[in-house]
Amino acid sequence: MTRRRLDNRASWTAQVCAAQRAAETLQPSEIRRLDDPYARHFVVHPVLRAAQFHPLAARAFISMIDRQSPNLHTFIVLRVRYVEDVYRAALDDGIDQIVLLGAGFDTTSLRWAASSVTVFEVDAPSTLSDKRTLLDAHLPSPADNARTVWVPCDFEHDQLQQRLLDCGFDPARPCVVAWIGVTMFLTREAIAATLADLAALCAPHSRLVLDYIDEDVVTEASRWAGARRVARSVARRGEPYRTGFTQEGIVFLLAQHGFACTDHARAPSLAQRYTSTSDNPAKGDDWLTVCAARRN
Repeated sequence: MTRRRLDNRASWTAQVCAAQRAAETLQPSEIRRLDDPYARHFVVHPVLRAAQFHPLAARAFISMIDRQSPNLHTFIVLRVRYVEDVYRAALDDGIDQIVLLGAGFDTTSLRWAASSVTVFEVDAPSTLSDKRTLLDAHLPSPADNARTVWVPCDFEHDQLQQRLLDCGFDPARPCVVAWIGVTMFLTREAIAATLADLAALCAPHSRLVLDYIDEDVVTEASRWAGARRVARSVARRGEPYRTGFTQEGIVFLLAQHGFACTDHARAPSLAQRYTSTSDNPAKGDDWLTVCAARRN
């Protein structure tokens, strides 16, 4: 098994996802599927930054990703729209705590800075350190936002529940938890332990939104060539895929920890919900899912 990347540098995948969001933001308004003006601040690798210099360069970057794994970019940018819908519905119901598990270079705390919500950003110490440094360099005021709480945590070794409680999380009030781009990099044991922590932390009516990959992607047995290429790529970077699920499997696992699934969406259905393009994403690879659940 490929060795897991240790916490000596920020996640490469977090930076690539930020680059994808930034590239999408540079597209013309009539085809743009996501507007994330802060994502570009987290793109520091020279090759990834080159894609941010001009909308045409950004388009070429997106096209390259689409050639390597059709529908991957669609999923990466539209899952942000999906998660924001979950946030919006939760906030409309009076929920004012958001927990980002594996926050990476997510920009929720910046885009929701004007709201009354408190955002707990949970991730590896190295990624949070890089993120705060970049925020201080580019956006000093939002970096000091009192409603953003930084929670260093290694999901394989630390106890999430204690980390959050130590940082002021209120378990008596409902919350919305976003666990995006993380489960595929963890062992099943770490996923189960995190869900057990969430079951103890999350008050009734809390929301959970997470994404996952198909089981056969982990063993590189997927029928999707793009999925196999991505799996090999992340493994070479020291962040191998470790766990995938069937829809039935994730529903069962969440139910074991008191969460009832309310929705599932894959790239084709996300495109149908959030775009009006004539493209047919169903022709592309289809191996990633985002789902929403509620705490019973």
